[in-house]
Amino acid sequence: MTSDSLRPDAVIARGPDLREEVEHLVRDDVVHRRVYADPALFDIEMERVFGGTWCYIGHESEVPKPGSFVRRRLGRRQILLVRTEAGEIRGLLNRCTHRGTTLVGDERGCSHRLTCPYHGWAFALDGRLLNLPISDSYDKLYERPFDLGQLKVESYRGFVFGTMAAEPMELAEWLGPAAAWLDEHVDRHPQGALRVMPTAARQEYRGNWKMAWDNAADGIHATFAHRSYNLLGKEAETDTVLARNPNTTPMVSRTLGHGHCVVDQRPGIPAGPWSTMRPLPTRNDLEASLRDSGQRTRENLDLMTGNMVNLSIFPNLIFVGNQMMIVEPLAVDHTRLSYYLVLADQAPEEVNLMRLRVDEDFLSFGTPDDLEMFERVQEGLQTIEEEWVDISRGDHAGDVIDEHGYALGDIASEAPIRAYLAEWKRLMAEPTPTTVRRSRIEAAKFMNKGRRRQAAAAGD
Repeated sequence: MTSDSLRPDAVIARGPDLREEVEHLVRDDVVHRRVYADPALFDIEMERVFGGTWCYIGHESEVPKPGSFVRRRLGRRQILLVRTEAGEIRGLLNRCTHRGTTLVGDERGCSHRLTCPYHGWAFALDGRLLNLPISDSYDKLYERPFDLGQLKVESYRGFVFGTMAAEPMELAEWLGPAAAWLDEHVDRHPQGALRVMPTAARQEYRGNWKMAWDNAADGIHATFAHRSYNLLGKEAETDTVLARNPNTTPMVSRTLGHGHCVVDQRPGIPAGPWSTMRPLPTRNDLEASLRDSGQRTRENLDLMTGNMVNLSIFPNLIFVGNQMMIVEPLAVDHTRLSYYLVLADQAPEEVNLMRLRVDEDFLSFGTPDDLEMFERVQEGLQTIEEEWVDISRGDHAGDVIDEHGYALGDIASEAPIRAYLAEWKRLMAEPTPTTVRRSRIEAAKFMNKGRRRQAAAAGD
């Protein structure tokens, strides 16, 4: 029996038309509880959101040389970001084309081939099938594509995005105004040189993945949910930015199209990022060492801290200070957050050591507050008689809409939540044509064997 999906590069669009349903679920000022709590909707999200649009899958610095790979997720798909022998960066499905076994279990490594631990099939880093033990037994090998499946990948300023979409929007168009904010993030580093720390800090919560998005541009919660974190700053006579009244601060939030948004705290911090530094282990020693060097002292002090800009690139990448948070949905009510520290390649050692301390600070004392709130919300959403969640704060009244239709408002506005849900609604409305890309170089030696056997059998 044959199927269209057995053809190389077959394009498939699955699932129902949901245009009417998502219009009902997401409205201008409210969102239905099912968006966070319905397993059936979650299944469709894994295809249409985490497959039908660009998702962040890694940074070029994580695969520095030929043979380097890192293991990531694209929705439910296990994928590998690899650098080939030719120096190209590719995204491979981490799935053997024989029986579906996960090829690579290590989170990262370096190898010149990928070998399945089950039956020994071996693949090149460009996805080609290289070696097949006992190949004479596979009569139909040449009839189907056995090279590893691939996703389309593109890179912007070193940040690599991937998609399963058959005809995706150009990456630059999809990023839109968010690209300029990515530029700013890169260019604040000396010579624009940065690298991502190879290991991640990870935390999980029993809640929907979109709660991380609701929270990322929420300027209200910090005063309440992070009260204990703020009190630590007050005891140290430190002006804690998170403790300020969100209605009176000049800080702003912006929507950037395609679900992306940014919260810019800098207008509320005229003295610069270093002025907000909390008392942390080794802070005084590192600061003194940096001041003694006399080189770019103020710039390096500010570089030690976050840039006070939280940039969210839908659906899975959030920049918080000097770290990147990757949102990984595991189930409708189970999410993993992976935090990768960004290091300044051309800065003094003190800068990166202090970045590590800053990174540890909020992850230890602030993030647990957020995770508890996410779980409380998920629990509350189990009350089926209360169907709607309010997202009306700001409701465009206080937001300035620019010439591109993007909202600029204070950090108390829920416009960023409304904006990403509008993109979610667009992606979820109809089946997204997706495809598995494969190498055009076929494993000729295996195909020829099969043809010779078939010809010999016909001659008998």
